[in-house]
Amino acid sequence: MTTTRPTTDDTATCPSAPAVASSRLLGIVGPGGRVVYTPGGPRLTETLRSGLDADGRLETRYRFSGACVTSGCAFWQEGECAAVTVAHREYDAVAGADGPLPECGIRDSCRWWAQEGRAACAVCPFVVTASR
Repeated sequence: MTTTRPTTDDTATCPSAPAVASSRLLGIVGPGGRVVYTPGGPRLTETLRSGLDADGRLETRYRFSGACVTSGCAFWQEGECAAVTVAHREYDAVAGADGPLPECGIRDSCRWWAQEGRAACAVCPFVVTASR
């Protein structure tokens, strides 16, 4: 994969981060499993967590962004995030790479965007961090 824009490891944002105190709400998993983005989503505070907490893991119903932890993540392989590669394998058939880009609050720092540009944005709305 080729990098589409420079991103340093200390500034890259993961678009599929766990729901931890330092993460931000990136989107809501809508009907059919497609993510509806919340540009400029709020930081996950205890108050927000208790408001969202209901049926099972938050990651099955919401997507969060957070700092990319590179080698601290199971998807980090050979200096890149392999999660977007998995997303392509799963969703390329249903994702249209030619349509308008979804509104996204993290594109400027997104690890997937830095690696793949439009192609990453095409599959991103189909990714649910934790399956039910």
